[in-house]
Amino acid sequence: MKKIILLILGTMNLLFLSAQNLVVNSDAESLPRGTGWTIVSEGASTCLLVPTNNYLNWTIIPDGSANYPYDHTTGVAGGTIFDPGCSPSFAPAFELRQDIDVSADIVNIDLGLMQYVFSGYMQTPVTNQTDQGRFIVDYLNASNSILGTSYTSSWQSNFFGSGNGWNLYTDTKLAPVGTRVVRIRLQAQMFFNVPAINVYFDDITFTKPIPLPVTLLSFTGNEQGSAINLNWKVTDELNLSHYELEQSTNGINFTKIAAIPGGKIAYSFIDKNISYLSDNYYYRLKIVNSNGKFSYSKIVPVTIKGKQSITLSPNPAKDHVAVSRLNRAGILTIINANGCIIFTKNISTPVTTIPVSQLAAGLYIVRFIDGKNTSIKKLVIQK
Repeated sequence: MKKIILLILGTMNLLFLSAQNLVVNSDAESLPRGTGWTIVSEGASTCLLVPTNNYLNWTIIPDGSANYPYDHTTGVAGGTIFDPGCSPSFAPAFELRQDIDVSADIVNIDLGLMQYVFSGYMQTPVTNQTDQGRFIVDYLNASNSILGTSYTSSWQSNFFGSGNGWNLYTDTKLAPVGTRVVRIRLQAQMFFNVPAINVYFDDITFTKPIPLPVTLLSFTGNEQGSAINLNWKVTDELNLSHYELEQSTNGINFTKIAAIPGGKIAYSFIDKNISYLSDNYYYRLKIVNSNGKFSYSKIVPVTIKGKQSITLSPNPAKDHVAVSRLNRAGILTIINANGCIIFTKNISTPVTTIPVSQLAAGLYIVRFIDGKNTSIKKLVIQK
């Protein structure tokens, strides 16, 4: 019995073929609009200038303008995307959810052997509003209690420098023992200024991987200095020709960056072709057999870290504020509660002092952008 369990465990990290998507209406296209999803809370359509009459049940048919980009799959007119609507105040995050019944996998789940793969795309196109969105994936038991640790993506916001185009979020997880339902949650909210929430979701998948006869024990990536170090371990290379390592900056369009012959159990590659203008990189392995057929590994995301966090002193401020920890040259801006930039300065020193006596009392945002990252701090002005 022990040998059988070990054999099953060994199959759980194999390469993946495309599997059936368990999400109903994953791209917001099914009619009537909202099919398959439960609206926990949503905003209004009153603040939408265009296309106002296209918003309904957390979905919108975008017109391709800067604030309403086309859907992720086609990129042309006519597609529908998930959108929470508008918020008249700083309400808690609006939420759309779907519960997926996975009770058919009870045997493997309760043996601790059932693996699932989540992925979804998000876009936050507007630069001057602090709207933000995220994905959450909960694993629930029969009593709807959350088991283990949920997958929670970081908040994405164009304003805060964490993404503007369609960005891929993905997670591979062994379902906790006792899982009977998997709940996928889409959340969006305003952080600072209102009312529009230009946060869009599309092409959400939740699948069970189908194993192939090549065992990928691990595939990881991490930032190493000014490069990214990729490592993978394998066993049972049957009729393998070589690996092709592919890189992407958006999780959608991949480019081959290396070809590595097989014949080992451990592989590594250092990708020096990165730019700190991109915060995220995505990698996958294309596994090519001797007969020319190929398959892909899961996608491994790598976030460029080392983000600096500026400090403000004093805060609250009255006459002036010193901004420090400016480790690289960049642009410093102050933004008011209406989302308007009221101060801009090019910075090339570690510390700079800004006069603020002319500013009205209230809450402001100080933002510093360099060639590597964005740092945000709230500033309170008192009189």
